[in-house]
Parts: sequence; structure tokens; C-alpha cells
Amino acid sequence: MKKLSLAAIIILFLSINIYSQNVVDSLQFIKVYPDKNVLTSNFNKQLNTYLLLSALKYDNEFGKFRLSLNENYKSSYTRAGISSTREEHFLRLSTSYRLSPKFSLGILTNNNILSDSRQIDFNKASQTNAAFFTVYNPINRIYISPFFGYSYNEQTKENDYGYLYGTETLIDNILLSDNTLYSELKFRHEDIAPRKNSMQYYNFILTNQLSGNTGNIINANYSRNRKDFYFAADTIVANEFNIRNNIQSRIETDYFLQDRLVTKSFFDLIDLDLTGRFLWRTIDRDTRYRSLAENTTSIFDTKINELRVELESIATYNSDFFNGNLRLSYSERDEKHITKNFEGVNQLLFEERSDLEGRKNNKAMRATASFTGSFNFSRSDIVTLSLYQNKLRYDTPSAQNFDDRDEMLSIARIQYLKKLTPFFDIFVNTDATISQTVYIFSEKSSNNNINRILRLKTGGYYHGKKFSSLNSFEVSANYTVYSFEDINPNFQSFSFRQFTARDSSSIQFNRRLSFSTFGYIKLSEQGSLKWASFSTNPTRYLQEIYSESKFTVNYETLWFSLGARVFSLNTYNYKVAEKVIDSKFLSIAPLTEITVVVRDSLYLRVYGWYEFISLSEGQNKQEANLSIQMNWNF
Repeated sequence: MKKLSLAAIIILFLSINIYSQNVVDSLQFIKVYPDKNVLTSNFNKQLNTYLLLSALKYDNEFGKFRLSLNENYKSSYTRAGISSTREEHFLRLSTSYRLSPKFSLGILTNNNILSDSRQIDFNKASQTNAAFFTVYNPINRIYISPFFGYSYNEQTKENDYGYLYGTETLIDNILLSDNTLYSELKFRHEDIAPRKNSMQYYNFILTNQLSGNTGNIINANYSRNRKDFYFAADTIVANEFNIRNNIQSRIETDYFLQDRLVTKSFFDLIDLDLTGRFLWRTIDRDTRYRSLAENTTSIFDTKINELRVELESIATYNSDFFNGNLRLSYSERDEKHITKNFEGVNQLLFEERSDLEGRKNNKAMRATASFTGSFNFSRSDIVTLSLYQNKLRYDTPSAQNFDDRDEMLSIARIQYLKKLTPFFDIFVNTDATISQTVYIFSEKSSNNNINRILRLKTGGYYHGKKFSSLNSFEVSANYTVYSFEDINPNFQSFSFRQFTARDSSSIQFNRRLSFSTFGYIKLSEQGSLKWASFSTNPTRYLQEIYSESKFTVNYETLWFSLGARVFSLNTYNYKVAEKVIDSKFLSIAPLTEITVVVRDSLYLRVYGWYEFISLSEGQNKQEANLSIQMNWNF
């Protein structure tokens, strides 16, 4: 009886202290399920750009002691006329000791660093904090974790210190009668005077199995996040308040409610998934220091209110002959931009800013229908059909905004797959896309256009014991037609047509040695278009060729490859009907690749090539390129 009372009190407490948005990794102090230990790293160097991405997750228990580590690092370097470097680093380290089966004590530290060599407003910032925490498990599957610590922040050469405190609570899928409840609560406050950062988050998921084949899932979510940041104060504010940097608060509040009904084997034939969503968001900005001497509209703060309602239904049918999926959805979104007034300000400026913000107000209504079906006429004959229809209506209440428009998008695709033999398949598919944009008012109606894309593709796949090959040939045409090009010469209808041939083949000489090749040819033509007579005047032609071939030797978990890659891109202009070369690019590169794969444990790939590049007018250069990928589960 005492356990039930305590559970009821905690649930009531969570209901009162509602709080915010994303479930993914939202709790830092409560770790019910350990993370997978994994180290990933990716390095890429191509031409003048260097990029390094690395991440480490480690979580392990040593008796009563637990250690968790999460680190992410990203670094990019661009070597150009003015070289630039950007680095981002995130580190979280947590240690805890289990004093009893229901109680543990620990320390968690966080460190975030951002550094950018470019002279931009926000090019350097860091945050470091440490907190003591406890995790209390009063009842099975219910966890409470209060924490208290100290935080140091640096931003735009301003250093702030202060206390950090809050609590986390988790209800991990407990049974309440016929329902299953999952809930997360997080409250966090960072008082780093003169700034304050705070977070409130609550997520509630209630699952009810109404019958053997029907279930209902209700998800309610609330979040409120406040971030204070510095920005350079203008001269008037700096002199009046004797400051170097001003402070702006950005407070985002989100409400989310979703109800999902899932029915399996409806009429013993169809699975139904019905979902309704309600989303409400506000973004509120407040500037700390404002001077009435500023005679501009930028003195005002603003607020954004957004309301969105969504309805969605999915019906799925499966049988030996036909598998299909039908999805219908409808959504409405209303966005309002509000100017915040304050005492003593020039009301003419307020009305001017209100008018400017009011022009951003908009309403959008979107309806979507999609269908995917696969017809199995026989084991060797399969036809797949896909249809998609989307309609957007975008309205702006302001008489000064002429962005009101209707947009229509239609996509249809059909594919036929024929298994001629156990080793050879052929396929043919065609698809068509039509999109139309119509602006309601004459001020922007010159942008009205219809875009049509037609594509036909065919090919075959042979997969034998020693040899396999996938080949495809595709022709596509893209036509964009403006409705009023005769009135406005700046909008000219145009066409883009392309032929593509691809080949991917491999030969297995023996158990250790193989040869593989991949390549494509693309021939493209751009031109002006006269849709009424369906005639084109070509203006530009592109020829793109790529080929990569390599021999591979493998020994157990190691693959070693040597080969070459060739890339060529030639562009042409037209003089009347004659093609005239405009630019040439040719890259020839020997390549090497080393791959190590240990099942469920390690993946390592080192891929590099050294380019000999020839450009137009006899220009030549050489470039080394390298790509390293690693994923280690330990």
C-alpha cells in the first residue's frame, strides 16, 4: 500500500512540473540501460578541404563503480586564399558508486568548446561544468536524480561563473492497470550572472492495449529552454550603459500532444495506423539593454507563435499476390510574428516595426496522399507502382506580402522486374514528376511555372559464381516553363536533358584475388525552351566520365586493393549549332585501399588517391586525397 501511495505522489508531482521536447539522450544522470562501447572516426582530405569527425562512447561497471564517457570532436580546415579553421569539441565524463541497491552517488563533468578562425560575431565559446548527483530508486522502474554543481562559461571574451542545479526523474515503463507508462522529467538551471540558462523538459508516453489487435499510444510533451548569449553592443547602448557586449535571451517553449491508434488485421486483411498531432511553439526574444536614444526599428524585441495540427492515416495490405501501403495526411500551420512594445519608445517606430513583422505572418495548409504497391504476378514477374500527390496552400494576411501561392506536386513511378534465370534479372522503370507553382497576386505572378521531369531507365543484373555485373541506361528530361515569359524577359523557360550509362562489375579469380570496376558516362544538354512548339535552343553541353578499377587481395579479415581512377569533365558552349569547348578538367589518379572487417567488432577503411590534374589552357597540378573510416565496437 505504501509503494502504491508513493508511486501516485511521484506521478502527481510529474504532472504538475511538466517539461520539454526530445526523448533522445535527454537524461544525463540517470542511465538505466548502458550505452554500447564504440569508437568511430572519419577523416577526409579532398583538394583544399580537410575534415575530421570522431566520437567515443564508453560505459562500464567495475563492481559497484561505474564509468561513462561520451566525446565528440569535429574539425575542418579549408586551404584557400584566406584559410579557415573550425573546431567543435564535446566531452561528458560521469563516475558513480553504488552505495546500496537503491542509492548511488556520482560526479558528472561536461566540457564544450567552439573555435572558428573566421572573423564572425560568434567565433569562440566554451562551457565547463561539474556536478555532484545522486540516483535514488525508491520503487522498481522509478528513478530520481537531484544534482548540484558549478559552471564556467566563456563567450565573446566574457567570462561568467555560477551555480548549476536541478533534478531528473524517470518512470521506465511501469504497469498501471491495462496501461504502460513511460515518463521523463528534467529541470536544469544555470545561474551564471549576469546570464541565466535553464531547461525544463517533460515527456509522457502512455500505451494501452485495447484488445489483442488494437493499441492506443498517447504522447504528451512540454519543453521550455532559455539561452542567454552575448552580442556586440552598438555605440549608443555601449556608451549609455558602459558595456561592451549586450545580452539577448531566447526562450523557446514547445507543447506537443499526439494520439496514435494502431489496429492489426482489420477485417483480417488490413493494418491501420491513425495519428493526430497538436504542436504549439513560441520563440520569445528579450534584449537586456535598450536605449531610447536609438531612433530605429531594431530596438524592439519580437516573439513568434506557431500552431500546427496534423492528421495522418496509414493502411497496409499484405497478401501473396499484392503488398500495398496507402498514406493520407493533412496539416495546418499558423505562424504569427509579434513586436513587443515597451514604455517610453516612439510609437511611430513601434507601428513601423509591427508592420514589418506582420508581413511575416503566414498560414500553410498541406494535404498529401501516397500509394506504394507491389504486384507479384509470378515468382519471376514483379510490378511495383508508386504514386505521390502533394498540395500546399500558403497564405499571408498582410496586404504588403505577396507570397500567397499554391503549389502542386505529382510523382508517378512504375517498375517491372523480370527474373529471366536464377542468375540474371532485368528491370525497366519509368517515372514522371510534375510540379506547379502559382502566385496569387500579380506582383509575383511572373514566377509562376510548371516543372516536368520524365525519366526512363532500364538495365540488368547478372550474379554468377565468379562474375557479377549490374548495368543500367537512363534518359531523363527536365522542362521548366514560366507562364509569363513573354512579358518578363528575365524569366526564360529552359530544358535539361541527360543520358547516363552505369556499370558495376566484379570478377572473383580465386579465393584470394578479385577485380572490380565501377564507372559511368553522363551526357547533359542545357538549353532555352519554347514549350508551345516544343523546340529547344541548346546553350550548354556537359560530358562527364568517371571510372574506378582495382585489384583486391584478401586474407581473412584484411582486404588490400590497388587500382586507378579517372574523372573527366568537359563543358561546351554553342555557336549556332556547333559545340565549342569552354573548359576541360581531367584527373588521373592511382589509388590504394585497405579494409579490415572483424564481424560485430571492427570496421576500418583507408582509401587514398594521388591526382594528376590537367585543366584548360595547359594548367596542371597535383593533389593528394585521403579518406579514413573506422568503427570499433568494444
